[in-house]
Amino acid sequence: MNMNMNDYLNVAAYQGPVSEDSVQTNLDKVLEITELAEKLQVDILCFPETFLHGYFSSREEAMRHALDLNSVEFRAICNRFSSFEKTTVLLGVNEMVEDKIYNTVVAIEKGKCLGRYRKAYTYAPYDYYALGRDFPVFEKKGVKYGIIVCLDSVYREPAYLAALQGARVIFCPSFNRVQKETHMFHYLHRKSHFISRAFDNHCWFIVSDIIWDKGEEACPGCACILNDEGEMIAKADAFQEVLLSYPIPLARLKEQKKIRLLGNPELFEMMSVAYKKALAEA
Repeated sequence: MNMNMNDYLNVAAYQGPVSEDSVQTNLDKVLEITELAEKLQVDILCFPETFLHGYFSSREEAMRHALDLNSVEFRAICNRFSSFEKTTVLLGVNEMVEDKIYNTVVAIEKGKCLGRYRKAYTYAPYDYYALGRDFPVFEKKGVKYGIIVCLDSVYREPAYLAALQGARVIFCPSFNRVQKETHMFHYLHRKSHFISRAFDNHCWFIVSDIIWDKGEEACPGCACILNDEGEMIAKADAFQEVLLSYPIPLARLKEQKKIRLLGNPELFEMMSVAYKKALAEA
């Protein structure tokens, strides 16, 4: 049966390998997958965290592979997407602003940059990144959507701040390269933090990821799509290069279910007081 795609928001997440020594290789892959997404009538396509440049353990390497979003170079990259009429691309980059560097996701549509999201949380050795403190919400087909990045999904605030602004879909580009011996392998397999973000915020949750297996580090990939009840709708197999996509009915996205999101104002005030007390005692 043919579907009328005007009645759906067709979302997609890419899972695949990244080349940390060749921006051109990564850009070629992005354009290749975007062309496929366009044919599949994908509305929003999410690539992994820092997918254009790579995720480097030293600030010096990251700065060598960083981009000023006001530069001619970045405008030229955006222009490469001008032929795609339908698909909005969420692309992870290393963003350079004077002496600062941000872990940034740019939203590109029809050759134009709609805006950016800067990752709000980090950890060593990647704590050379400056932290983002803006939580923009974008819109497609009348549906508001937000972006968070990888580690942001472990914490409540980034997704919550997007949801409070009306986001019904949250995209989470990730780059989960970790030590093979750590507990993170099991943690990523459970995907419990993704389930929590989707359920608590009543948002569809779309995760992209890299696949990586070199030496002591690996990432089997945790790309997946969850609905606004925290149920797994689609997920990638381990070490599989894949484009996951799912058409979300617009009618469902436009339902206004905010009880879980807003809760009880009185209890929220009590929680705020308890938080400040716990923070002072920490």
